[in-house]
Amino acid sequence: MGAAPLICAAAFVGALIALFAILLAPLGSLLWPIVAVFIAAGIVTVLAARRLPALMGFFQAFRSNDFFWTFATRALVTLGIFSILPFMELYFRDVVRTKDAGAASAFWLLAVIAGAIIPSIVGGVLSDRTGRRKLFVYISSAMQAVVVSVLLFGLVRSLAVLYVLGILYGIGYGAYYAVDWALACDVLPNREEAAGRDMALWHVSFTLPQVLAPAILAGFLHFLNEPGHQLLGLSSGHDLGFRFIFGSAALWFILGTVMVSRIRGVR
Repeated sequence: MGAAPLICAAAFVGALIALFAILLAPLGSLLWPIVAVFIAAGIVTVLAARRLPALMGFFQAFRSNDFFWTFATRALVTLGIFSILPFMELYFRDVVRTKDAGAASAFWLLAVIAGAIIPSIVGGVLSDRTGRRKLFVYISSAMQAVVVSVLLFGLVRSLAVLYVLGILYGIGYGAYYAVDWALACDVLPNREEAAGRDMALWHVSFTLPQVLAPAILAGFLHFLNEPGHQLLGLSSGHDLGFRFIFGSAALWFILGTVMVSRIRGVR
C-alpha cells in the first residue's frame, strides 16, 4: 500500500485537530504556532494526496475550468449568505435592541424566504427560455451586495426597514438558487459516467462555507464589538464587528460575480 495513504491520513487528522483548536480553544500565545501546524499539515496532506490516484480521481472534475469556476462561484455566494444569516439574531439584540431578538430574526428570515419565492420560480422559467444562467447570478449578487452594503454603512435600526431589506435580500437569494443547480448541470465535465460523483463534489461548495463562515467570523464579531482592542489601526467597539461581517459578505458577493464571469461554456 505504501506510506502515502498513512501520511495523508495522519496529516489530514492533524490539520483538522489544529483547525478545531484555532476555532474553538482560547490558545493565547499558542495561536500562531498552532496556525503554523495547521498550514504545514495541510501542505503535507495535499502533497501526499497527489500520490494517491484513486483520491485524485475524485477531484478530477476540477480540471474543467468551467466546473472549477462554478464551484468557486457557489462557494463565494454561500460564504456571503452565511456571513450574515447566523448573526442576525445578535444584530437585532445588540444594534436594534428589540425586546425579542429571536422572534425578530425569525421574522427577518421569513421576509428573506418570502422575497425568494417568486424570483426563484420566475428566474428558473426565464433562464430556461432565454438559455441564460450567468445573468441571474449577476442580478443575485448585485441585490445581496447592495443590501449588505446598506447594513454595513447604515447599521439600520428600524424594524420596518430591516424587513424590507430582508425581502430585497430574498429576491437576490431566489434569483441565484433559480439557476444554481442548472448551472452546475450545464458544466459537468463527464455527465454520462461521473455525474453523481461530480455533483457530490460540487455540493461541497454549498455545505463547507456554511460551516466555515460562522466559525471564523464569530471570533471577529466578538473581538471587534468588544471595546479595548485594536485591529489595523481601528479601535474596536461601536458595533465594528457587525460592520466587519457585512463588509465581508459584500466582498464575497462581488467576488462571486467575478468568478461566474470566467465560465465560458454557459451564457
